[in-house]
Amino acid sequence: MMPTLTQYLVISLLQIVVVLGFVMTLVPLLTFAERKVIAYVQVRLGATRVAGGLWGAQQGRLHQSRTVTGGLNGLMWFLGRVPVFSILRGLPMFIADALKLLTKEDIVPASADKAVFVLSPALALVAAFTVFAAISFAPGALFVFPKAVPFLGGLPFNGFLTDLNVGLLFILGIASVGVYGIVLGAWASNSKYPLLGGLRSAAQIVSYEVPLTLSLLVPVVLTGSLNFNEMSTRMATDVPANGMVAIGRTLIMFVGFFVYTTCGFAETNRTPFDLAEAETELVAGFHTEYTGMKFSFFFLAEYSSMITVSALASAFFLGGHHLLPFGIQGFVHLSGWWGGPHIIFFLFKIFTLLFVFLWVRATLPRYRYDQLMNVGWKFLIPYTLIMFVIAALLRYAA
Repeated sequence: MMPTLTQYLVISLLQIVVVLGFVMTLVPLLTFAERKVIAYVQVRLGATRVAGGLWGAQQGRLHQSRTVTGGLNGLMWFLGRVPVFSILRGLPMFIADALKLLTKEDIVPASADKAVFVLSPALALVAAFTVFAAISFAPGALFVFPKAVPFLGGLPFNGFLTDLNVGLLFILGIASVGVYGIVLGAWASNSKYPLLGGLRSAAQIVSYEVPLTLSLLVPVVLTGSLNFNEMSTRMATDVPANGMVAIGRTLIMFVGFFVYTTCGFAETNRTPFDLAEAETELVAGFHTEYTGMKFSFFFLAEYSSMITVSALASAFFLGGHHLLPFGIQGFVHLSGWWGGPHIIFFLFKIFTLLFVFLWVRATLPRYRYDQLMNVGWKFLIPYTLIMFVIAALLRYAA
């Protein structure tokens, strides 16, 4: 059943709402998860026992129950006695930060370029959200609207917004615009520390764009396509007839995953490549002069970019919508439900990589700036060039 233009527009709008809702829900939860992961790794009590037995019980439950946060803290502490619900300890801190960002005074420095200062966070956020238009969370329809549903009955609800033939090119092009939001915001602040952070970020992103793009050219060469769904499926399930080529294909995907993920950390300004936000050197970096919701826009863009990096790594190296990574799915023929593409496999891989982002921040120290550049130009770029040549030889041999 082919939808009419109006039905197509309505379904597209619903899909946009679902995708943005997913991202806007996941990003705040990531900030909460980041505090919890770092707290458990580094034994920090704040995010695991905030205002619970260490504060509320000692101050008296009568006083505690008179405040909204006090009552919430008491509930969290009570639920924390159950092992499964202990993860909820620290939730009031997360809620308080969200309320603070919504209510904090929106300040624009007197000497700032006001128009650019205001537009920069929006530019970074829009670029980070727009890339999801070409990311496929499921290769086909998630479900079909029941016949009883008025106007949309019998029509499919797809797991992607658009199925572009040049989907990867669209993602890389739009994602690269995000650096302008950081650089312009740093420049518009008219302050030396944000400017230094912005220049660092620009040099860092430009440097790591090269190996990141080259690492993604490996699946492009191996599949001969730029379509997200086609690339993901072929990287997961195709098995060349030549056995040596098949083994080489799996090995290069394994190496390419680590190269791409390393570049992804730098692209998103995450530890150990967070030189643009180095608090000990730059106060807080490029967003020093931003407050309130403008400040939060930069962080929404950063966490959204983490989701994008995780989605691309999952799609082109970890098997995408299929269960097994690095093309192993083509060698192992799984039967039944496990053998098909599912959104659950894709989301699980994304969440696992997001946990790795948080884990790395809790364990690795920050690079020096010269070390950051050395890794990019002296190691990653030569590695990706070699990988690209090997991928071309494998494609030719197959």
